[in-house]
Amino acid sequence: MSIHKNETIKEKINIQENHKIGIFFMLTAAICFALIAALVKQVRHLPLMELVVFRNIPMMVIVSAMIAKEKIPPFGNNKPVLILSGLVITVGTIAGFYAFTALPITDALTIQQLNPLFTFFFAGIFLKEKLHFRQIPFFLLAFLGGLLVIRPGFRVDIFPAIVALVSAISISGSHVTLRHLRLSDHYLVIINYRAYIICLVSLIILILQKGFVIPNPSDYLNLALIGIVVLIAQITLTKAYQYAPASLVSLYNYSQIIFACVFSLLFFREIPDMLSIIGAIFIIVSGYFNYRYKSKNLI
Repeated sequence: MSIHKNETIKEKINIQENHKIGIFFMLTAAICFALIAALVKQVRHLPLMELVVFRNIPMMVIVSAMIAKEKIPPFGNNKPVLILSGLVITVGTIAGFYAFTALPITDALTIQQLNPLFTFFFAGIFLKEKLHFRQIPFFLLAFLGGLLVIRPGFRVDIFPAIVALVSAISISGSHVTLRHLRLSDHYLVIINYRAYIICLVSLIILILQKGFVIPNPSDYLNLALIGIVVLIAQITLTKAYQYAPASLVSLYNYSQIIFACVFSLLFFREIPDMLSIIGAIFIIVSGYFNYRYKSKNLI
């Protein structure tokens, strides 16, 4: 009886440690995603699809090399979900990049932070993760915060705000596929699939548009940084969902709002208006209470 009890305690400790590691990776990814938004805005004079193509080049080269070095089968095991994950994140990436170029960074990322609301439901429906309906008021608070930022019918740039919302929904779907793939495929294979699919789709659109513009030297530097930071973000994001449930770590995406505010002030002297600030506060408070509730129901 005592041995069984000790094993149960050890198992709980291991789960809690994995959750902490998952949270650390998610926070690192959040910093990277906020930085990506700032870098994209720096080169917003270039065609959107060109930005998306360059975003993936370092990832494709480096991750492919890592896969070859580790002798990992590159085509993966769960091919249908790998392809689905790539297509879903393609929509989220293109929509997100557009929002970064057309909206203040803080607004774009705040709207994107509605994705845990959709992840909460998608994880329950598709992953059969336990849904705690007492969390619903917290998500409603986040939704209210999103409305304050989007302000449907009251802002001139409503279309970019709606596109940012589409990005949030797509990202939540992508997060759920990451959690599903953790049991079947190596995280490098997942990242590689997503990079190649995003690049292929955006390259086809760019060719059809015939809108390629030759970047200047400073643009090349920013484009290279985008690719490198995206690689770090994808690795840490994928690892986060391997260590902890999607319904837990996705909440830490809210920290992107704080990092976005910092980068907006540093690089663009953008100051969010009062409604955006209140909306962001609602979303952050919602994330905090979700964490408090979830931390008491981890096991």
